[in-house]
Amino acid sequence: MEQRALTKSEKISLTTTEIAKRVRQQLKEEFPGYKFSVVSEYYSMGSSITVALMKSKIKVIKDFEDISEAAIHDYGNRQYGKEALMERQKSTHHQLNAYSIREAYDTDHWCNGVFLTRLGFDLLKRVVEIVDYYNFNDSDSQTDYYSVNFSFSINLGKWNKPFIDGGGTDA
Repeated sequence: MEQRALTKSEKISLTTTEIAKRVRQQLKEEFPGYKFSVVSEYYSMGSSITVALMKSKIKVIKDFEDISEAAIHDYGNRQYGKEALMERQKSTHHQLNAYSIREAYDTDHWCNGVFLTRLGFDLLKRVVEIVDYYNFNDSDSQTDYYSVNFSFSINLGKWNKPFIDGGGTDA
């Protein structure tokens, strides 16, 4: 049975802490064997949720050898040399861009500093969908108006705890 979409009023009535709790539970149910960190935070005039994938059963980050020469050349010419790209792929912490995860998968597109596998992208896209279910965005960049239920960040690992990438292909 398909879940009824929450209204904006229903989304606002939930605290960010309650939303984080629901997200944490849903991730646990949908992705057994994976480890996530879901943290809510309150600050002046708002709140945020950060989801970090800490351990995966599947390969999320592409091996450098699997990145096309065209992509290496393209990103290398813009800001990074081949060696720097190689090091970024080996990193155990990445702050991803949720907006690019909402797009369609492109094998030659990097997500804020890292190239993702198709399975990894699909996994993270589902995580973004779960969080987005509780959020709204009434922002208007033309008038510099920012209005969301909460800010959202998605990471692989944390600055002080490494992401453990899997080697399997089963989702």
